[in-house]
Amino acid sequence: MVDEVKIVTDLKREELEGATLVTGFRGFGLVGYLVSKHLALALNSSKRGYIISPLLPPVVVVEDDGPGYPFELYYSSESRVATIVHRANPEREVQDEYLYTIASWASEMGISKAVLVGGLNMEYMPKEEKHGYRWISNRHYTEPRLEAPQMENGLGVVGPLALLYIYMDYLGVPAAMILPYTVAERVDYEAAIRGLKVIGREIIGVDIPTEEVEKMASMQKEVLETLSKMLEGDEGERESGGIYM
Repeated sequence: MVDEVKIVTDLKREELEGATLVTGFRGFGLVGYLVSKHLALALNSSKRGYIISPLLPPVVVVEDDGPGYPFELYYSSESRVATIVHRANPEREVQDEYLYTIASWASEMGISKAVLVGGLNMEYMPKEEKHGYRWISNRHYTEPRLEAPQMENGLGVVGPLALLYIYMDYLGVPAAMILPYTVAERVDYEAAIRGLKVIGREIIGVDIPTEEVEKMASMQKEVLETLSKMLEGDEGERESGGIYM
């Protein structure tokens, strides 16, 4: 029985000092999960560890790179990017300890900046929006400054992403939160693509290939259009039936 949150990894401070840490959670549109997972694969990162906690989600998911634990740590030595992939969210009872442990580890390892990715409800997107995302940064973050405006007054972030942001600030880790506009009720691959492009071009200086995510977005669009036509057909049959009766 594990009685505390532990990061199990062979990564040393010598490897991570000055590196960038990227992570997100399964929130609106699954944007945080999709971005971190695809980023790790696109950068040819290798699995370098996992996070274990007293209330570990009982799931192992088989993906392209093999069986995956709920919380896994990837690292690309070429891009100097560490990515924590959350296939599940930490249980609420241990969430504070879990997120504090990540922030403390990032501080101890000398991480230069953390990029926290989530989704911002599409309902708040201004008309004729040009950037497709908003962002905020803590008092320790200085650069790079991103192209889009920061998140408007009155809007907020809730859940594990918000807690991790607070702990990063408390422990002195420079952190920026990237929030692509997303639909709340389904997986939003297009929002994930925007997030990947922002992180790649504006933060780590690498063009992230998004072809696989674009294929998923196209497939989802086709499915939604098919469902819409089916529903319209059912509606037409009901209306016709009503008139006939």
